[in-house]
Amino acid sequence: MTLDQRHIPLEGAHNVRDVGGYMTVDGRITRWRRLLRADSLHHLTIEDQQRLRAYGVRTIIDLRLPFEVAHNPNVFANAHDVRYTNLPLITERSETSIESRASSVSELYRLMLDECQEPIRQILATIAEADAPVLVHCFVGKDRTGLITALALRATGVPVETIADDYALSEALTIALLAEIRAMLIRLGYDVTRFDRLSPAPREAMIETMAYLDERYGGIEAYLTSIGLTDAQRAGLRRLLLE
Repeated sequence: MTLDQRHIPLEGAHNVRDVGGYMTVDGRITRWRRLLRADSLHHLTIEDQQRLRAYGVRTIIDLRLPFEVAHNPNVFANAHDVRYTNLPLITERSETSIESRASSVSELYRLMLDECQEPIRQILATIAEADAPVLVHCFVGKDRTGLITALALRATGVPVETIADDYALSEALTIALLAEIRAMLIRLGYDVTRFDRLSPAPREAMIETMAYLDERYGGIEAYLTSIGLTDAQRAGLRRLLLE
């Protein structure tokens, strides 16, 4: 499946795409117009918003921190026809937070798996029980959104290699956005060393993350059980995504 087939081009967002059309290990196919992943939606034009509505989007789950939401509000936050929920995946941003401690992209995701289990449970449960299509987003649509999307796809039987391929599509789509953020940080006087360290979306980072999940937790089902996702919610993820 090519990027052109799943990317939804919008004027006010860079990294909006559908995760339909992926084959699972048992030969089933993930459904189109069920789960979308995206970067921040605060710059969407009226035409962009109409396009997402026409695509059928009914639920939006915003993974950003409260200060991010306050600074750049989601354009659907007060919509009457779309359910908007803010569920931060990372609960703080400080010198001791996981983003500060991570030495690489894959280490960031490992720390998320270990230290953000209650937010992950809440987000996946909300996806499983939501009206579809569901759109999940953070700021760049790569890290927080990338991990949640990977877990949802893995829970429905999509192979790790396919999940890594999907994750790596963010690389090309976020070049302009990351350059814009980097330039802004420099203008504001920030050291961009950490930003540069965590900006890439290498396919290997997701391969390593899924290998860590298997080695430490015994696989996706064991992980989801350990964080408290119920049988009904895991079935809900499969029902959402699979034909």
